[in-house]
Amino acid sequence: MDVSSTASETGATDDGGGGGSGSPTSISTTAIHSLPIEVLTEIFHNLRVPDLASVRQTCTQWNEIVINNRTLMNRFVLSLRDARIEDGAEHSQVLANTRLTFEKVCVKACYILSAPVLWRSIGCHTVELTLNDCTISAETLVGVLRSTRETLRSLTIKSTKFDDHRLYNTPIDFRLERLHSLTIRSSYVYDAFFQLFKRICPNLKAIKLTFSSYERWGEQLVDFVATLSDTLEALTLSYTKATGVMLQHIGRIENLRLRKVSLKSCFGIKESDILLLARVQPTIVHLNLDNLFSASEQFLQALSAFLPQMKRIKLRVSRIYNLHRSFLVNMPQLNYLKITDSTQMKGNLDLSAYENPYLDKLFVSAAMFSRNTLPRFFERCPNIRSLTLYQCTYENIHDLQLAFSHLKGLEYLNLQRTTDIGDSFFNRDVFDTIVMPFERVRFYPIANLRRLCYLNLSHCRDLSDQALMALRFPMLRKIDLRGLHITEAGVETLVRDCPQLEYVLVDACKRVCDTAVLYLCRDLRNLRMLNLESCKAITDLSVEHIVRHCRSLVWLNVINCPQLSEAAKTRLKGVRMIRTLLM
Repeated sequence: MDVSSTASETGATDDGGGGGSGSPTSISTTAIHSLPIEVLTEIFHNLRVPDLASVRQTCTQWNEIVINNRTLMNRFVLSLRDARIEDGAEHSQVLANTRLTFEKVCVKACYILSAPVLWRSIGCHTVELTLNDCTISAETLVGVLRSTRETLRSLTIKSTKFDDHRLYNTPIDFRLERLHSLTIRSSYVYDAFFQLFKRICPNLKAIKLTFSSYERWGEQLVDFVATLSDTLEALTLSYTKATGVMLQHIGRIENLRLRKVSLKSCFGIKESDILLLARVQPTIVHLNLDNLFSASEQFLQALSAFLPQMKRIKLRVSRIYNLHRSFLVNMPQLNYLKITDSTQMKGNLDLSAYENPYLDKLFVSAAMFSRNTLPRFFERCPNIRSLTLYQCTYENIHDLQLAFSHLKGLEYLNLQRTTDIGDSFFNRDVFDTIVMPFERVRFYPIANLRRLCYLNLSHCRDLSDQALMALRFPMLRKIDLRGLHITEAGVETLVRDCPQLEYVLVDACKRVCDTAVLYLCRDLRNLRMLNLESCKAITDLSVEHIVRHCRSLVWLNVINCPQLSEAAKTRLKGVRMIRTLLM
């Protein structure tokens, strides 16, 4: 049995304060235990989940405070892995007799047999249930769902194999009235399951079917959607064999009012199918057409006319000469825009005329930006918090630097595979000779990004330690440096100037050595995820640093590190705090 935590990435923070340079204040154990329960509970609410788990092991009183507080216990997940689940097994007996309650249950790589006693003990509290890479029969699944009928709100089935998909004499005498979300991923969905869900899931709001298949062309899926016409709002069919015929049947279902539709990589769907769906479902505000087809200018004009209330859209475009006039001008409420340019033509994506104070997230892939277009665009859309410019090229890289002077609220920045970026890009002193060509104005665009929490510079091949030495982001929590030519010198300054880092990816950084790992493990108190894959210079000494200094690490990747001995890898397996270990 394995219990792990899934606290939100922003909900369990640690100031790392310290309160000045004076010596730490000593507080006696008696004084701590004499604190009122209300005070202790408030303290526990501000702890990170690994620390909260340690609190439960400290003493009986503290453990009782945690397990009797529903908010605190909701931060834990009951995780059953690599086990045979049946009544009589050791873990089943432990869970059947425990007073602990878990709202989140994850069953991974298990062979699930009928275990009514076990599921009665934990099912009455389960709100979110995930079956991942399990083997189960349809009748056993019905028994599991019956035990969670009072509380279950989210059901996820991933990569699950069914011993027998038929329901023989199993009575379906219950309904999952509270179930709002059903996710099926990487599984084959038999007609029998659509018929089962149609009978027991009357109030579903979201169906997510991805990387999955079904019988024939999906008439049972359409029939399932039809039974949910009064409640269903979101439909995801990404990476399935969905066709235009299916979309026509779904779109014409009476009383159906879809708001979110995802059809990513459904290659059987054409532009005309999307326009037909948009015409009969004008309530759609989220639409994902990523990796589907290259949208033409005529298609975008028609789509924007049918869906003027659109708030989020993802698509691929080609040869759009005026994206603003043909498409964006008709979508004033758009807050998320993802565009992949399939033309590789300079100036094909000219966003400079678009003005939208609501735009919050922008993702552009494979675009070639002309001079001055980016600064004008970001000046008109200054409230962007998440910016991804993946594998883009620039006629003038300084345009991107100028853009930072407008994006003072930026929290997420992804510049992955931007080959135009060098160490000088992050120089603190940049001269603006574009806006005012006859006067050199000194400013510090990088310094504006005080709220930056995520930075991705992976595979920006011309970056080195000099770039890391220029990064000073006090709120930065995640950084991706994959494939860069960095050493311990750059890492040392990075951990000093970005002390709140929790997620660090330095995989394929061939010059990262044991000293760099020491800096990461010793100086980053909140380090939760560390990717060292293909860091071929690290040795067993790095394992020593990880074991000795990491107190919050829950995810570690040391695949393809040839200098790590088997003894060192065995030692890593014994670290209880690490929930996911790849090697």
